[in-house]
Amino acid sequence: MPARHSHSLGAAEDCIGEVRAEDHCVLHGDGMISFTAGDGSPDALFVCGQIADTHTGAMGLFELFQAPMVETFPTDPALHYAFELMLAEVVSPNLATQAMTEVLMKQCLILLLRRQLTVSDFTSPILAALQDPKLARAVLAVLEQPGAHYSVEGLAALAGMGRTSFAEAFAAAFGQGPMEFVQRVRLRIASRLLSGTDLPVKVIAASVGYASRSAFSKAFAIEFGTAPSHFRMVGGMDEGEPERIESEPPDTEPT
Repeated sequence: MPARHSHSLGAAEDCIGEVRAEDHCVLHGDGMISFTAGDGSPDALFVCGQIADTHTGAMGLFELFQAPMVETFPTDPALHYAFELMLAEVVSPNLATQAMTEVLMKQCLILLLRRQLTVSDFTSPILAALQDPKLARAVLAVLEQPGAHYSVEGLAALAGMGRTSFAEAFAAAFGQGPMEFVQRVRLRIASRLLSGTDLPVKVIAASVGYASRSAFSKAFAIEFGTAPSHFRMVGGMDEGEPERIESEPPDTEPT
């Protein structure tokens, strides 16, 4: 699932009612939560969780997902084994259950990505783009070194394409221009650094490729609806939180 996208689970037909997860959940050991949508009788079982990706490397591709990835697997021993272990953990939560299930869920995620990359009829624009080695070279360069200097011409050269053909192919695959992609990657990484470190805003701005704090603050406010300092203060934007744009102090900051 894409981050911060509301979603529901259920069958499209024969719906007899709808219930909200927060109204029917029970807290168990190690922070595990169970949710019962029906009468408690065995029906469909889902093991759900959240995996935090790192701010560098190919995992940054998940920032760009706009729709859920859905895949039906045939009998797969590795997937079945991982799911059975996760089920055993969540049925009887114990010390380090979250850590154990996170490792198992990452295994399932890798199996999902492998299948998405090997089938021919998938629809994910990110995975489709990575099937094109030319676009993949440019995308992975930005994800690996977001603070480097980039231009459409430079990215096109990395892809081994002409400027116009590269820009058109990139927009068709990602629904945005190459430089818009660069800025969004930089700002997503900056948001993690703001919420997860004590680095000064000016240092974060420079690390993701902005020449000044003021330019970074302006771009950040447009993307997230709030200034970097306020974003850090509230620990990031909560889903449903009203947008708020504040002015940033001058481009100076004590070290």
